[in-house]
This record gives sequence, C-alpha cells and structure tokens, in this order.
Amino acid sequence: MCVVLISLVCLSGSISENVLEKNVEAVDILLLSFGTLITLVMSAFYSGSETALVSVDKGFIDKKSDEGNERAKIIKTLTDSSDRMLGMTLVGTNIANVATAQLGLILVLALIGYSETIATLLDRWEISPVSVATPITTCFVLLFGEVIPKILFRNQANKLVLRYAHYLRISDLIFRPIVIVITQFPRLLTRHISQSRQNANIRREELRLVAKISEKSGTIDSEQRRMIHDALDFQHQQVGQIMVPLVEMVAVETGTTIESFLSIASKSGYSRIPIYKDRIFNIVGIAHILDVIYSTRPDATDSYQIVDDLMNDDLKYVPESQPIHSLLQDLKASPNMMAFVVNEYGGIVGFVTVEDLVEEIVGEFTDERDSNHQIHKINEDVIECDGRTTIDNLNDSFDLGIPTGDYETISGYILDRVKRLPAVGTQIDTESIIITVTEANDRAIKQIRIRKNHV
Repeated sequence: MCVVLISLVCLSGSISENVLEKNVEAVDILLLSFGTLITLVMSAFYSGSETALVSVDKGFIDKKSDEGNERAKIIKTLTDSSDRMLGMTLVGTNIANVATAQLGLILVLALIGYSETIATLLDRWEISPVSVATPITTCFVLLFGEVIPKILFRNQANKLVLRYAHYLRISDLIFRPIVIVITQFPRLLTRHISQSRQNANIRREELRLVAKISEKSGTIDSEQRRMIHDALDFQHQQVGQIMVPLVEMVAVETGTTIESFLSIASKSGYSRIPIYKDRIFNIVGIAHILDVIYSTRPDATDSYQIVDDLMNDDLKYVPESQPIHSLLQDLKASPNMMAFVVNEYGGIVGFVTVEDLVEEIVGEFTDERDSNHQIHKINEDVIECDGRTTIDNLNDSFDLGIPTGDYETISGYILDRVKRLPAVGTQIDTESIIITVTEANDRAIKQIRIRKNHV
C-alpha cells in the first residue's frame, strides 16, 4: 500500500513537469486518472471504516466473536482499543487524502492544459488554472472521499466491518509504528505535568454538551439528560432557590388536640407537621404523624391529649444562601429531616426537606399531595400548571424559552412582567407563548395555562 502511494506520488511529480511545460499528452491524463481513482478509493475506505468502527453494534460483534467468527475477532480487537483504532483510520485517511488532493490537482491542471479551448478562455479572463483546479479538487475529495463513504458505512456498519476486517487488520499492521509515535509523543511531552493537571476537571458546559449530543444520538433519553443537568447544577444551588415558602407551609398551633392534628395531617399529605406558638413565624417543634398514630393505639403505654407532648423541639435553621449539597449532608443525620430557612433578619421564610433536595437530581416524586402541582399537557400546544412550577422545569420539559431572572417560578415571571397581582384572565404574550392566569386569589397565582404561539 505504501509502495503504491509512493509510486503514484513519484508519477505525479514527473507528469507535473509536463503540465508546467504545457506538454500534456493523453497518456498522462490516463495515468493521473488511474492514480487519483486508487487514492480516492483508499480515502473512502478509511473514512468510512472510521465511522463504521465507531457505529458498529458491539453486542453483535461480541456475539459473533464468541461464536468463533474470525472477522468478528479482528473487529473486536480493534474496537477494544480506541487509540489504536482511531489512529489507524486517521493515518490512512490523511495519507490517502493528501495523495488524492495532489494527484487530483495535477489531473485538473492537465485537463485544462490539454484542452486548448479552456486554456485560451482562462488566459483571456486572466484566471489562474490553479484557482480553478483547487476548489474542484477539494469538493471532489470531500464529497467522494469523506461525506458519501461515511454515510454508506454508517448505515451498514455491522455488515461492512466484517466484510473488510482483513483489510483493516493489514492496515493496522502497516500503520502501527506511525500510530505508536503519534499516541506516545504527546504523552512524553506532558510527562512533567502534575497528575492534578492531567486529571483536570471537565467544565460543566462540556458535560452539558456531551449530554445533549448523547441524547440526540439516542445513547440517553431526555429524562437522563435532565438528571445529568440537575446533578451538575446541584452543587451550585442555594437553599433559597428550592425552599417551600412560608405561606405554603402546613402547621398547627400549640395546644392542638391529637384528633385535630391527625385530621390536618391526613388532609395535607405531609408526614411531618411544624408546630408554632402564637404566630406562624414562631416554630417551636415538629410532630411526626407516625408518632402521633402510635400514641393512639390501645396498647400504648402513655396517653396524650395534645400534640405538644409528642413534638420534637430539636429544630434546624439554615440561611437562604447555604449550598444545598452541604445541607443534604446535614439533614441525612437529622431525625426531623427538615430545616427551616431564615432570612438576614432571622425570620423564618420557608422550609426544606430531604425530599426537596433529592428531587433536584432525580425529579419530582409524585404523590397525592403533589397532584395539584403537576404539569398537565392538554395537547401539543397547550399545558396547564401550578403557579409554583419552576421556570427550569417548564423550559426543560417543553422547551418554552421562558427567560430567567430574579424569580424561580412561573408566578414570579408573571409578577415580574405585570408588576402587580394579576386577576384571572390576565394574559402575557411573547413571541413563542401566550400565558394566561386561570386561577388566582388576592395573595397568589394558583393556576396557569400556557399556549404555544404559532403566529
């Protein structure tokens, strides 16, 4: 193979002298055409093989190899070493492309010189033959040496890699010395770099791009991509971004009877209920519904009348600015698995649970108490959601393109736009969507309808 390439390059050198002297004969054109065809076939073979080896079904190859198929064993050996496989195909592709470009360029120049009509026109228009030959050769090599072969080999990867397995093994043996030099030389240059530098962290943006490409290729689905994105964001989010606001907290006052507590807890769906004294801002404890239920059993050793006697007063307070990844570690060791969020003045503004933190990675846990907070897809163009649905959730799920700002939820976005508490029927029109308030009271937006704008 190398002998053939060297012979063709030497041939092109001798013929190029005739081209420059404008002494082109028909035999020169025939020899150049033959040489260009050979190198072009080689270029197509290596370009297509690279795509096929990357796209091949490894499970199919493993099965064939286990059955004793020699060709499959060759392919398995190549695919198990990505450096070796890519090195071989890249070296073969580059050598063939360079040879094809050189021979093709001389061929086009020879055709121009052989045709007196074309040569006369170019001289009259003062156009250099090289400026005509170069784009023609480039397009020819890209189309027939790269694009078309990659498409064909990708569509028939399993079949073609087995058909040409022996040719690939021969190429691997021929190019292995070059591949070793190419792969080892950079390692020798960077040997003095510290281990920490060599293992530098990949930026979050690069991981996001990898996840997006993997989703498009079918390697992962949209839910897995979302989980990767959420995991990347987890370390950089703060408690204030995910907390449940105080106005949404279900709590009972001190002195509440066991019977009343069980009724409230049953309706709310929460297992842990905060207990306050006098005002909702003054939380004094947390009662777990299981503790309360156990106390009502006939065989219970103690009898309680009010929930205060069963509450746990070991409360945890955290600032809005605390990173959620550090809070998760703290709450895992906390018996209440709940923390109250305080602002800069020490006032309680919300709460957060272990479930809230875990949902930031794995997504929402759907239970009965969350039924009112789900996103309902009416049809391809219309969705309905709770006012507390986050912008990130809507954008990730439906690609709505709602802009972010100093707000987290769709209600926050609407309030930022209208600068007041909107009435039912209030609409916000953007280039891509129409947002309508379908349910609200004098304090909050309850339900939203979003319609895609096709106008």
